[in-house]
Amino acid sequence: MALTQIVGPSGSGLTRELEKRYRETPGAVMLTADPRAHITYLRATVAEELAFGLEQRGIAPAQIWERVRKIGLGLENLLDRAPTQLSGGQTRRLAIGTVAILEAPTMLLDDPLSGLDTSSRAQLITMLESYEGDVIVAAHKRWLDAPTVYLGDLEELSLPARVEFSGTSRAFSAITGTRGQQRRRWWQFNEPQPQFQIGPLDLTVSAGQVLWLQGPNGSGKSTLLRGLADEPGTELMLQNPSDQVIDSTVANWVPGSNSEEHPLDLSQRELRLAQCDAALGNNPEVLLADEPDVGLDIGGRNAIHQRFADFLGNGGAMILTCHDETFVAEVAEYAIVKEMGL
Repeated sequence: MALTQIVGPSGSGLTRELEKRYRETPGAVMLTADPRAHITYLRATVAEELAFGLEQRGIAPAQIWERVRKIGLGLENLLDRAPTQLSGGQTRRLAIGTVAILEAPTMLLDDPLSGLDTSSRAQLITMLESYEGDVIVAAHKRWLDAPTVYLGDLEELSLPARVEFSGTSRAFSAITGTRGQQRRRWWQFNEPQPQFQIGPLDLTVSAGQVLWLQGPNGSGKSTLLRGLADEPGTELMLQNPSDQVIDSTVANWVPGSNSEEHPLDLSQRELRLAQCDAALGNNPEVLLADEPDVGLDIGGRNAIHQRFADFLGNGGAMILTCHDETFVAEVAEYAIVKEMGL
């Protein structure tokens, strides 16, 4: 069977091309760019979420659990975990698993490798290469050593000039992040304990510089950033920019914008850049950027790098999470990047 990838910039019709092939291919299954759309969140465990689609197709229970056990993707140690407790990368792997486990003759995936750590990417690529049906992957960059179809005009990377700024450092002490805490019910005297906690940790980032938080999916990077977001002088860019959309127009969300377009009508690239503009428009001392590369093509990377460089050059500091080492290397071309492992 064949593995094919479609590569193109934002607005070139990647998703439309996938949807067209999905409609024209009998028995095909498709993963959209938002992995959470493929998870019901009505099942108690990851294993039950994986089994859901097979149950709807009337597959025998013994066969269902055999497929669940062999699905791979690094989900083996997460099968008893509640889906609501997963990190962003783990959620993406689960979503891919819910589609791949159906063993359809054709599987179409929209940007499945974004936001995955190195090990998870390798596991997914191995699965795609060994899949018994046809696989079509759409993305803004060429992830795979496979036949590639290009849509639109290819753009060139253009990075900002080196940032020259020396200033004070911002220290954060005893930062704790929690995930998965249940809401207290009226009959409970104490707050329920969180299901995941990271910290307390001390962090220091210098003006004009970037602190890169490193660690595999599930290590607590996003959770730590959310804990840092409670500190004064910080602004947070979440992994999924749509999670921060609370206004009906870009003008109401982004300071200084005149656009009357709804943020959710923007392309992936424009939504990410609007999220960045909204955060920087509040003049933070420290920008907390959680995987800001996800959803960006080369043109989008050029634009967000320029925004980051301008911010750092004016004395701002940034704490970054990112699994794409290429993107971090690009940041290091114009700013000092220091690493902190979790």
